[in-house]
Amino acid sequence: MKIDEWIALIVEGSAELALLTLLLDNHLLKFERTDLLEHDLLRTRSASQFQKLHLNQAMDKQVHVYRILDSRKEKFKLSPAYQKRVSKVEELYTSPEIEVLYILNEGKYAHFKRSKLKPSEYVRHELTTMPKGSIKSRKYVTQYWQTQLDDLVKVIREYARVSTDPIDQTLAAILR
Repeated sequence: MKIDEWIALIVEGSAELALLTLLLDNHLLKFERTDLLEHDLLRTRSASQFQKLHLNQAMDKQVHVYRILDSRKEKFKLSPAYQKRVSKVEELYTSPEIEVLYILNEGKYAHFKRSKLKPSEYVRHELTTMPKGSIKSRKYVTQYWQTQLDDLVKVIREYARVSTDPIDQTLAAILR
């Protein structure tokens, strides 16, 4: 697919960075690494820092910003001088998606919904067959999903179906 704008893929945490890196490097997103601003995922969360670090240079195309984050409270307001360089800012939420992806993949979503536990508590206490470790660390996320990428795509789509967020505000929105 030909992309006529740069894609700024801004990820909030280590888990999001690991998931998006796996999806990107395995050609499972609507765009490729060569379409990305600076050909990489970005960790710059504030609009002022993003402007200073990434929009303060001559560009041949506008930038479409995707912010992958778990907080709905963070604001991303570009100053008027930079707004013309950005075609759109879209926010894709992962709260509590990262943990729910594990739950869905382990076939425990119905049990989880009945449990009344937070997703992180459910994963820690109920998914005892999963390897121990920080489930949101980049290393853990990568090791868990790298051998089951088809399952990762499947559970991202399933999460979008069961989530209260509109599908265009989940990771499913950018899947190929």
